Amino acid sequence: MKNILLINPSYKLEIRWIVNEGEIDVKADYMPLGLATVAGLTPDEYHVDIWDELVRGPIEESSLALEYDLVGVTSHSANLGRTLKIGGFFRQQGCLIAVGGPGVTSNPDRCRKHFDVLLIGEAELIWPQFLREWQSGSYKSEYRQIEKPDISLSSPLPKWDSIASDIKRYAMGTIQTTRGCPIDCEFCDVIYLYGRRQRHKRIDQILQEVQNLQRLGVKNISFNDDNFTINHRIAKDVLQALIPRNNEFTKPLRFMTQLSIDIARDDELLELLAKANFYEVLIGIETPNKDSLKEIGKYNNLKGDLVAEVHKVLSYGIAVRGAMIVGFDHDDVSIFDSQYNFIQECYMPSISMHMLNAPVGTRLWRRLRGEGRVIDAFSIADKSTQRLFNNIIPKLMSRVELMQGFRNLYAKLFTWESFRERMFGFISLVCYHPEVLQKRESIKDLLDLGPGLDLDTESCESMAEIFRYTEQKAPHLLERVKELVVQFVRYRASAYDFLPGLDEQIRLESSNKIKINLDKRPVMIPQVFRDAYKSIFPDVYSRVYLKLAEKDKTPEVLVDALVEFLVHEEGFSRLEEYHIALLNEIADKTCERFNDQSTKECVSSELSNTSIPKTSHLQLSEDVLKGVEQELFKLVQV
Repeated sequence: MKNILLINPSYKLEIRWIVNEGEIDVKADYMPLGLATVAGLTPDEYHVDIWDELVRGPIEESSLALEYDLVGVTSHSANLGRTLKIGGFFRQQGCLIAVGGPGVTSNPDRCRKHFDVLLIGEAELIWPQFLREWQSGSYKSEYRQIEKPDISLSSPLPKWDSIASDIKRYAMGTIQTTRGCPIDCEFCDVIYLYGRRQRHKRIDQILQEVQNLQRLGVKNISFNDDNFTINHRIAKDVLQALIPRNNEFTKPLRFMTQLSIDIARDDELLELLAKANFYEVLIGIETPNKDSLKEIGKYNNLKGDLVAEVHKVLSYGIAVRGAMIVGFDHDDVSIFDSQYNFIQECYMPSISMHMLNAPVGTRLWRRLRGEGRVIDAFSIADKSTQRLFNNIIPKLMSRVELMQGFRNLYAKLFTWESFRERMFGFISLVCYHPEVLQKRESIKDLLDLGPGLDLDTESCESMAEIFRYTEQKAPHLLERVKELVVQFVRYRASAYDFLPGLDEQIRLESSNKIKINLDKRPVMIPQVFRDAYKSIFPDVYSRVYLKLAEKDKTPEVLVDALVEFLVHEEGFSRLEEYHIALLNEIADKTCERFNDQSTKECVSSELSNTSIPKTSHLQLSEDVLKGVEQELFKLVQV
């Protein structure tokens, strides 16, 4: 039996342990769902362990690190630097190491020299394929999943057994019911990672995953969807099945998820969320600046009064965690006061505050890179001492003004005064009484937040004020309010850990002691081709599909053909008829090459009578173009 180790890298600069009277405090917000899903995809003839650095510390310090035949690492934008270090460590030890996840999918060129195998895209199909080929002694250095798999059929029940002993160290269990989001925000990479068309798990599997986590002792579960309620009908079906299942438990579970503000326009859906015991939802509010919302394509947020809509959600006893951003092209230095006043007026108990970033491959990244406003993340500073807090040059303020304004806003939002004001507003709005059981606690019990949280006098007094106000206005909310207070205490501690690094970056950029290099890699897909791409794609897709022996290779062949065409015709300024003829010729040649490699009988060079399956040209065309862009980057000397 071969042994596989799956690693979730830390995204923190330092991994801190908090121990109080022999008990280990909660170390991480979310259980590592991605790795548990990969473990579920792995055949039983392999032994799989999961190592979460947020909970167990640096993998290099473990005596178990080199006892595995294969190491797999997941990657995100927040922990990509740490991911690369882990790759380097295991390669130095001579261990086969693979990397997957959103980090490598968005930016594979950064990972190639650090890992033996790259798994680009979703894992359901390519991870089992890699394992089969590895077992047979022959595997590729890259596996790319272009088409989005049907997760109702291919995504397994996650396997949590290897971290069952660590459950108490996580604030929340995790479940994913959908992937993908049709809302095309300019700065967001979700449609590139998971697609524009939302895909859904079966309700029976969702309920089984909930039950499995409950049996492990999980009390809170996050539905880690990109947008849980984008399809209101399906979301209602899930909730209507979840409510009776949750009420069967001796202590009903608490849930949270991510959704969009249009939830405020559907009373039935809000009531179902409340009945199911969703105590918090993350909503991408982004900004009160309407010009910025238009700029990024967030038209859903322009359909109503944002303050009133947030209040509507809060009235059901569901806390709103507002995802907010500063640094859009329509933001000047006045945005920081505007954001603060807006957040306080909305009474959002929890805030996720960010500076604008341009993830690789997004429309924002392409636009700003074309304007010379994307910073090269590889060489902004001394990599041993600094990290990149955001990768853009803002339009109406300097980078220092953006960072300094963000720093002051961030610190102000995490004061007890600011939080107390928002909590009082939230509590005063609630008029819905949940039907689930709620535990009643005394103020003394409420102030006991658990091990590792030694609070000063101001914190204790502020907490007591919040609990007393809740007891007077909405006593049924006491347990929910305690959850939000505990969350604020932890996020506040993280905020104060974060600020010194940002202060140092501000100091360096203010003193001109840091060199900022712009990303000047050439744009290898001409705009004229992008403009014509949607009209070109259906024909080339049909041509490839009909001529290819192994139909499931269609996306891979399309990427190869388009890359060869664009390299051959680099820099053209107008699409001519001969370009289409050349593209068809290259597509035919690429099909023949793949057919020759196939064990199946090669099809005729003439178009066959095979019927073409119904497919979303829009979604597949975007996925293929993303793959083309990434393949072209391999050819560019950075």
